[in-house]
Amino acid sequence: MSIDRTKYLSPDEVAVLIAATTKPLPWMVVDFALSTGLRVSEIASIRIENIDFTRSLIHVTRLKKRNGDGKDILALSDELAAHLRHYIGGRTQGHLFVGQRGPLTAQGLQRIWRRAVKLAGLPKLSIHSARHTIAVALLKKTGNLRMVQKQLGHSSPATTANMYADVSFEDMQEGLTGLYQ
Repeated sequence: MSIDRTKYLSPDEVAVLIAATTKPLPWMVVDFALSTGLRVSEIASIRIENIDFTRSLIHVTRLKKRNGDGKDILALSDELAAHLRHYIGGRTQGHLFVGQRGPLTAQGLQRIWRRAVKLAGLPKLSIHSARHTIAVALLKKTGNLRMVQKQLGHSSPATTANMYADVSFEDMQEGLTGLYQ
């Protein structure tokens, strides 16, 4: 089973989505989802204390992890770390994503994502599409299926391979073009 092309964003669509989100909270929700690949419930549980800016990492509690204690450490890109610092401002603790009524739930994050997608004029996609988007982009950039598995928190390499290791028609064309030149 490979991932359906309509379930993830192309690099151009990612750029349009990020450019369309100008308010701090939606901008951070979109950027965080696209930069981490976390499940929406995992994003909702992130606290500022989970972020280690010194080592550029984030401590994550995986909600569907079968093996171990469910704790993972994810690397933060320099860009995401800078965006997080800006977004957090002077706050030192508490939930990362807070709305007017308190910490945002998975449903609240989903609503913010959907509004941003609509504002960007993109096809209707759930926030879970950010997870597929980073998986496809990371695999394409690195060719490292194990890295994608760790980023997504899959318990089995087979799970990741079954979803993301399929070769797209466009990749086949690109690979064959000029093959012997």
